Amino acid sequence: MDKPRGKDSFSLLYRTGFRINYALLHVMGPASQTLETDPQHRAKKEYERRRGLHRAWKAHRRSEQHDRA
Repeated sequence: MDKPRGKDSFSLLYRTGFRINYALLHVMGPASQTLETDPQHRAKKEYERRRGLHRAWKAHRRSEQHDRA
């Protein structure tokens, strides 16, 4: 399994940008909308998707290192 890159990256820059964006949407974002159109909800879903990919990659990497030992 390769490390997630590009649109799947979970880098420090992405995580920092997400937190700033999420906070700004909370304070100055649009009024409550349906789950499909709410930008704050969409950002959270994308964050969780990327975090899941990153965790799966880390678990795979750990299992490979454990197998080598």
